[in-house]
Amino acid sequence: MPTTEAEVLSELRELRTRLARLEHRRPKHFNQKQAAEYLNRSEEWLRREHAAGRGPKRTKRGRRYWDYRLEDLDAYAEGGDV
Repeated sequence: MPTTEAEVLSELRELRTRLARLEHRRPKHFNQKQAAEYLNRSEEWLRREHAAGRGPKRTKRGRRYWDYRLEDLDAYAEGGDV
């Protein structure tokens, strides 16, 4: 446990640096499996939501695959349908 103000400030700087590294590694786009895991749902649930015209916003990648942006998944998780 830091006891002096200098030690507290040093630990705070170290924590900020570690947080910045973690944020940098976080993916910006998710595939369907990753998106379902991120939302704590199944891939089948995600497919049914989109078939019903609901679910998080997604973009087509190629002819067959869909990508989900982190911002869109967070917005969906906070407010429901996007």
